[in-house]
Amino acid sequence: MHVDVDATLWVEGLFIHPVKACRAVPVAAAELLSKGLRHDREFMVVDEHGVFITQRECPALARLAASVHGGALSLCGDDGRVVEVPLDVAGPDMEVELWGETVAGTDCGAAAAGLLTNFVGSTARLVRMRDGVVRPVDLDYAEPGDEVGFADGFPLLVTTAAAISALREAIGPHVDVRRFRPNIVVGGAEAFAEDGWQTLAIGETVIDLVKPCARCRVLDVDPDTGVAGGGVLRALATTRTRDRRVLFGENAVPRKLGRVAVGDPVRVLKTSR
Repeated sequence: MHVDVDATLWVEGLFIHPVKACRAVPVAAAELLSKGLRHDREFMVVDEHGVFITQRECPALARLAASVHGGALSLCGDDGRVVEVPLDVAGPDMEVELWGETVAGTDCGAAAAGLLTNFVGSTARLVRMRDGVVRPVDLDYAEPGDEVGFADGFPLLVTTAAAISALREAIGPHVDVRRFRPNIVVGGAEAFAEDGWQTLAIGETVIDLVKPCARCRVLDVDPDTGVAGGGVLRALATTRTRDRRVLFGENAVPRKLGRVAVGDPVRVLKTSR
């Protein structure tokens, strides 16, 4: 693949997902921390056994609005009911399971649990990653000390606006960037140029792109209705399958922290593939 390191690139979009698997929140700027963008996947929905719930099991979570304002997380269900949880919630500690890992969390209380249980249709609770917990990134793709919040495995997901556009043209207008749940969308690049990037400078920050992202049936969940369908995963598999995995976007790890904003310049410092 040709990688044009001299192209003029910029941050076209930034997204956080305050509650893992819930609705994406576009932001104009965010602080890049060691675990990713501030407030991204800081909270998670779990079942009665403490096992994480995502759109794989409950596509309707795509409709659940979760936003951060004034030191609190706000959850808004289909009925318009709003529950607010302090970001420094001081609930009881509980162990939760995420991809077979046991992670220390903080229970966020009965009000959030009631809203989520009603929304999911079975017993569910909201947890926040306990302060001070270090969940390490897979050392096959990272460095000692790298950490991640409640994201599946890596602090950041990066893609290009051109890649989303290419898929929309090939598959249909229902291909929305939110289906892919990225944190950083880069403008000005060729479609899938991210496949060949290794290190990016974004504004005052630096990140390493460490591993292509393997995709699952979450791509088929409509981000507005929370209904699965559309055949996006199957269509993507016809051109983006490698070693029996459907790949789109790049998992990334922060190297230099700071503020990232829409419109920030992006420079390719190193290419890899």
